[in-house]
Amino acid sequence: MEVLIAAPAKCEVQAVIQFLRARKLPPVEIHRQLTEVYGEECMSVQHVRKWCRAFAKDRTEVQDEERSGRPPVSDAIVEKINSELLKNQRVTVRELVERIPETSHGTVERPLTKTLGYRKVCARWVL
Repeated sequence: MEVLIAAPAKCEVQAVIQFLRARKLPPVEIHRQLTEVYGEECMSVQHVRKWCRAFAKDRTEVQDEERSGRPPVSDAIVEKINSELLKNQRVTVRELVERIPETSHGTVERPLTKTLGYRKVCARWVL
């Protein structure tokens, strides 16, 4: 059978699990039906079992709960990084950390490559 929905949202799949669990289907059967519709890559049987246990314990939300994680880098720091880089494209990450005291190596490198889209070419940062 061809895949009907190629890239479902997590909450969509979890809502389907909640619905099928309410119809008293076992996790293996729920997984089989999910793979029919969403393809093999949608979710493993272990995750289906985990969500079935969560819904059995009176969980009603299909959204993942908030987790603590790495805080985002502020726009002000990203702007400082960008302005320092525009002054001298041969600057190293270590030098940027020294010039912007409220940062660390990761706080400079992540926005430099991910947010601003720079990469190192011949000892220069280029877009």
